[in-house]
Amino acid sequence: MRTCCNAGYARHACPSFPGGDAPDAVRFNILRRNAGLATLQYVVERDHHPFEHGTLELRETVGNQSGESTLQRQARAFLQSYLRRTV
Repeated sequence: MRTCCNAGYARHACPSFPGGDAPDAVRFNILRRNAGLATLQYVVERDHHPFEHGTLELRETVGNQSGESTLQRQARAFLQSYLRRTV
């Protein structure tokens, strides 16, 4: 097998990994959907342990995404993928 940076938990395995306190992974879960608004739970992991957690609310329709944080853009990508598989 070859080592790839996009295989998850790339710390110490990928020269592009930012290092420091940067997280290793983000996990998302749909908590609820109501009238075009989705509430997502997220857990940011570092060294296989929770590093940060919380919830985000996103409209299910894709709109202007300028000004969104990286976490919000990742959550939106997760939500859009979820909607493609379930709708």
